[in-house]
Amino acid sequence: MKGIGDPWENCKADLAIEEMTPEDVPEVAALERQVFSLPWSEAGFLSSLRSPDALYLTARQEGRIVGYCGFLQSFDEADVMNVAVAPEFRNAGIGQRMLRELMLRGRTRGILRYTLEVRQSNATAIHLYEKLGFVSVGIRKDFYEKPVESAVIMWTT
Repeated sequence: MKGIGDPWENCKADLAIEEMTPEDVPEVAALERQVFSLPWSEAGFLSSLRSPDALYLTARQEGRIVGYCGFLQSFDEADVMNVAVAPEFRNAGIGQRMLRELMLRGRTRGILRYTLEVRQSNATAIHLYEKLGFVSVGIRKDFYEKPVESAVIMWTT
């Protein structure tokens, strides 16, 4: 039985993780605006979807997109470009499930290593990435704006 504050209560078994389509972009861009201070535009997402080197996934629950993530591949490596989960669905395992699926699909494309940047203050995300095999390899000073903050550079090992 789930208790009050159970971190899995918002992550229902019917969570569907699927490849992002152009029809998903308006809803994804709306979530992007909700989550990030310098959000990507719909045109930015559509451009990425057209690239054969990119893969983006959505997490959908009860018909609503509650998260998305994606990468840009370069040979046998990929840069994780976006990871977002709707605030009311955070800490429910959705980010982890999306990223595991993204990395699994990447493996079928020949990807052996992943990299990403994350705000230095985002301990929750850093912990998630560490659980997925990422390690910190350095800092990009003042990488982010609004607010200005350094990024932790992480790679899978």
